[in-house]
Amino acid sequence: MPKIRSTSVAAIAASALVLGLAGCAQQGDASNAVNSNCKKTYTVGFSNPYSEAVSVKAIKKFVQKRAEEQGCVKALLDNTTAANLESQRSTIEGWITQKVDAIVVLPVDATALVSLQKRAQTQGTKWLTYSSEMKGQDGSVGFDSHEGGKLIADDMTAWLQKHYPHGGVSAAVTTLVNLPGFAGRTIETVNALNKLNIPIVSKQDCADSGCGLQIAEDALREHPDLRVFIGLNDDAGVGALKAFQNAGLNPDDVYIAGADGAQEALEAIKKGTAYKASAAWPLKELGTAIVDLSIAAVDGKGSADSTLHHVLATPRNPADVDQLLDAFSAK
Repeated sequence: MPKIRSTSVAAIAASALVLGLAGCAQQGDASNAVNSNCKKTYTVGFSNPYSEAVSVKAIKKFVQKRAEEQGCVKALLDNTTAANLESQRSTIEGWITQKVDAIVVLPVDATALVSLQKRAQTQGTKWLTYSSEMKGQDGSVGFDSHEGGKLIADDMTAWLQKHYPHGGVSAAVTTLVNLPGFAGRTIETVNALNKLNIPIVSKQDCADSGCGLQIAEDALREHPDLRVFIGLNDDAGVGALKAFQNAGLNPDDVYIAGADGAQEALEAIKKGTAYKASAAWPLKELGTAIVDLSIAAVDGKGSADSTLHHVLATPRNPADVDQLLDAFSAK
């Protein structure tokens, strides 16, 4: 069974415990209150503007859990939803006023946050990015979006060559053009569909189940031969799954996929529905990296950059799917 991999998180986590938190008398606190015996404490803010996404909720849980394990870290979590730029800016401005030690951010609009980045770094707050890049950042927690897209593209290609070797079907994909860090997902799948001469009848911005459902319903109405739906993330894909189920199509004739490893998507894969694959994130390692890399940036000890790898979850590797699902039930 392929294992969930990371480039350097484990080593960084270990070094952070030894180097940065040597003064902690104990670790773990259910309320995430910082241990009073810490010689040094860290306050880390994590801003992901899609708090409504199931996978993001899980990542936040692991950020909080890691902070509790460390004992000397206070985690602050942004509740911005629907990529609301003003909400994200307001939250980050508050953190800068508090003079937190580090901010990890997936920017709604990187250009709009440059002034905040400058203010933060001027006062000594470390600025790390999440699945994106900003000039002058102090570190990053990221993924290769092309890697995730390629995993889905290859799996989709094999499925289409087996089930529709002569074509005769169409496809829909969703994107988020304002988040270039995720563009690789779409690029890889679109290139694969073009190579197979499968027409793409819908290509729209969408990252939640509501728009995924609506887009799939509209596309099925206008293109009854629609049999492939690739969501930018699993939330969009799960919405599309409901549309295909409502249309009464045989799940064996449909290929739906997404990314992030959302719980509902993984459960759909396990049940043998039309949801065939997810390029999943190792959520626990991701939460750990957000905290530990922030500490590395603050202390200046070890790398503050890490690229984690996706795991392809399919019905063919049920052990991996179970392992990913376990992350959602972890206490």
